[in-house]
Amino acid sequence: MNDHAISRLIAKRAEIAGMVAELEEELNQCRADLTHIDGALRLLRADLDPTTIPPRERRYKRTHYFAHNELSRLCMDTLRLAGGPLTAEEITLRIMTAKGLDARDARLRGTARVQIGAVLKRLSRKQIAAPSGKGVGATWRLLRSQDDC
Repeated sequence: MNDHAISRLIAKRAEIAGMVAELEEELNQCRADLTHIDGALRLLRADLDPTTIPPRERRYKRTHYFAHNELSRLCMDTLRLAGGPLTAEEITLRIMTAKGLDARDARLRGTARVQIGAVLKRLSRKQIAAPSGKGVGATWRLLRSQDDC
């Protein structure tokens, strides 16, 4: 009667148990690395207690939605093909659609929007693109053709 549900639950449990085992292995390796670093710190500076060093709150986690430099190229292509200035949100939606990503997913759209904002700022610093205005309503345009980049 519930054979399908039970088999899916068993498969999901096996998957999660595998993830837990993998994370525990990674955690054990991190603890070993900390022990070695603490030992080196004590050798180099005996008055330093490594346990008093606060941990960093967050570590950067790269998303795998875009390949290396792909987002820069997509931003420039989107601006080149737009025929006029676009807001960062419009650029985000066009890129997500082109990549086949779900633009209705607010969390994913927010993540992509932050990355695209960083790319646009970098393009601005390199004088490849420029904003008109400030904040959310700013529109972006290319300053020179892609062939010049």
